[in-house]
Amino acid sequence: MSIGFHLTADDEQRLADLRTMRRLASLVLLGATIVFVIARVLEVRVDEAWGYLRATAEAAMVGGIADWFAVTALFRHPLGIPIPHTAILPSRKDQLGKTFGGFVQGSFLAPAVLAERLEHLSVSDRAAEWLLEPGNAELAAERAGALAATVVRLLPDEEVGDLLTNDVLGRLNHVDVAPLAAQVLDIATEDGRHHQLLDAVLKGLGDMMRDQRVSLRQRFMQESPWWVPEAVDDKVFDKIYAGLNTFIAEIRSNPNHEVRQHVDAKARELAVKFRESPELVERANQVKADVLANPAVRDWVIDVWGDVREAIIAQAAAPDSTMRIRLAEYARTMAERLRDDDELRTKVDEGARAIAVQMAERYGAEVAGFVETTVQRWDAAETTARVEVLLGRDLQIIRINGSVVGGLAGLVIYSLSQLLS
Repeated sequence: MSIGFHLTADDEQRLADLRTMRRLASLVLLGATIVFVIARVLEVRVDEAWGYLRATAEAAMVGGIADWFAVTALFRHPLGIPIPHTAILPSRKDQLGKTFGGFVQGSFLAPAVLAERLEHLSVSDRAAEWLLEPGNAELAAERAGALAATVVRLLPDEEVGDLLTNDVLGRLNHVDVAPLAAQVLDIATEDGRHHQLLDAVLKGLGDMMRDQRVSLRQRFMQESPWWVPEAVDDKVFDKIYAGLNTFIAEIRSNPNHEVRQHVDAKARELAVKFRESPELVERANQVKADVLANPAVRDWVIDVWGDVREAIIAQAAAPDSTMRIRLAEYARTMAERLRDDDELRTKVDEGARAIAVQMAERYGAEVAGFVETTVQRWDAAETTARVEVLLGRDLQIIRINGSVVGGLAGLVIYSLSQLLS
């Protein structure tokens, strides 16, 4: 048998088994032929009782030859003779692919079949049981991370940039920022969070003055008239510097400082203007549009996406990463909820059934078409060889069984004919 494709270890074993069983089936047929000849000679020359053996061997020959023809006709023309309806697999490969695709759709992907099968299958129970086994939550996190890393690797930077710029930023361009800004100011002033921002600004200002004292002193000297003595400049600068630091410290330490009250009033006033002033609303939206239209924003978005992508890839690869740890914790938490919450299990199972049935209804025909086109693309000779290697051993056993069953049938028929005569 000529093989035109690469054999795996399993294929090598199947091919060896096929050759062994083919030789055995041929030996059985040859043995039946030899027994037939000998028994016929003995029946004629010695005793008619040898007719029982002759009839058995004769029927075994007929059964063996018939099954040899049937098995061979599946893959090629018997004896190379182009008998009609032989070489079925290579000549009808495309039709068989279409039939098999329809069989898969009708027998496995039919919505009614799936619904009945899933009715007795609790997806939630199996998922919870598997995730709660030691190490499986971490394995699920690893696979989820690997999937996420694969997805972000496949996303081109330019397409992501276009998506974020045209879709996300495009939608932001249609958002009226003034009411949003007013709401943010309301929330900040109600919770006092704007004071945290003020404290941070004051701290940064104080740190900057301390770090830049020498530079500030030099700038002060440059702006001072030439005729003012340096000693006077030093005293004036020190007094101003100390006064500013004291003023900043007072604001930071006193929650009721007049500056804080002034900031409160201005924040509330600005929130009102964002709601009621058409001019301010228009200016805010114009600023927003100018910012979003700046090409630097798109470049910044792409840079941010690149950083996010690299972070996801790095987190997915590290077993002790925050992402992997949290995914595993989330998987265990969900598994425990599924185990303990009957209502949640019911919802998950119903959802899984609904999704499976919907997917079967929507994509069943496409799966059948995929099977059909895939089989059509296969090389006929290679497909025939693969199927013969896969099923050939069992088909050769059918040949042997044909000889055995045929022989027994021949013995019974001959015995009945002798009895009746």
